[in-house]
Amino acid sequence: MLVNLDRARAKMAEAGLEAMVCVQPVNVYYASGYESDWLFDYPWAGCAILPFSESRPATLIVHDVELTNLAEHPSWMPELRVYETQVGDDIFGHYTVDEDAELEESDRKTLALMEATRATASAGVVEAILKALTEDGYQRIGFDDARLRALCAERLSEAACFDRPDLMTQIRAVKTPAELDLMREAGRRNQRALQTAIGAAGVGVKWSEIRRAWHHSVAEQDCLPWCIYVGAGRKSMGLWHDHNYPIREGDQLCFDSMLTWSRYFGDMQRTCVMGSPGAKLQRYWNAAHAAAEAVFEAMRPGASTISLRKLALDVGKRGGIKGFRHAFIHGLGLEHLELPGAAPGLSGFELEEGMVVNMDIEVCEIGFGGIYYENTLLVRRSGPEYLCDMPRELIRLRC
Repeated sequence: MLVNLDRARAKMAEAGLEAMVCVQPVNVYYASGYESDWLFDYPWAGCAILPFSESRPATLIVHDVELTNLAEHPSWMPELRVYETQVGDDIFGHYTVDEDAELEESDRKTLALMEATRATASAGVVEAILKALTEDGYQRIGFDDARLRALCAERLSEAACFDRPDLMTQIRAVKTPAELDLMREAGRRNQRALQTAIGAAGVGVKWSEIRRAWHHSVAEQDCLPWCIYVGAGRKSMGLWHDHNYPIREGDQLCFDSMLTWSRYFGDMQRTCVMGSPGAKLQRYWNAAHAAAEAVFEAMRPGASTISLRKLALDVGKRGGIKGFRHAFIHGLGLEHLELPGAAPGLSGFELEEGMVVNMDIEVCEIGFGGIYYENTLLVRRSGPEYLCDMPRELIRLRC
């Protein structure tokens, strides 16, 4: 189970809610533990209703095309409802049955689910959601999607409906053991992809070749690529989707590698140098690394990410980076910037034990290039834990 039920119930109690209705794909996956590409294919493909009280059933609502997958990979949620396809006035289930065939075990499981969900099947996901909320008698309901909240509020005249997309983000901020297992594996696979990309570098090699090597490694590990930034030389900062800059001796190479494994993010940055670093590159690296280490030493539950940012900036500027400004901490998990959640920009938040965060240190200087350094950390009372073991020094590459 991915969901932190105790935390979810505590947050719903604080908000005075009887249930959270989730249609955002990451929240449906998190709340139900059920994963499929279909859930992430189009808006409101599925819904998870997470109740405050154990007396009401946690409910997963999906299109009935999902039944073959659910037969082998069921959700923990005790109630399953489906909606069917509607084209004009025609409403129809996805599957038929060959009455003359000898059914295999997976066929029998799918057929059993079809029969079990037939009585509550609806024409469309909104109708299925409304039916579930009405039958279970909810009066105070939170929604992670404002559009769905508005639609349901029109039909649920006796219930109070609230826009609370931030609540699921707050719940997800503290990771369960099952999530940590997935995130450690995402970090390991991301590290291998990053090491493959670094291994492809050499004098005269174009960044597009390095990027291609990274993508191949991601695919070989059955992960989904999110992106690899940034580049080499003076193109080693900012957002370069792709370019053919040929690496030169003395260039810095900056990498920001992001992928997902089982929908959870791996996110890491590293800086390399082709040969020996120049004096400025070495000075900037030393200052950026010292800033990161200072934050690491101060990172404890209760610490403010705004205060940690100020600490990083003070250390970095004292080390010689006059224009140092890119230092921030963000949550990581099913989203790349999981916290501060719905707040605009990269607002600050207070660290809690069990959060997974990324400490992001960057130098982006036109005319020089970049320094990139980022690690994923599990917040603990005894001090943060690195979720992967990639070396944390400036990486020197042979020409």
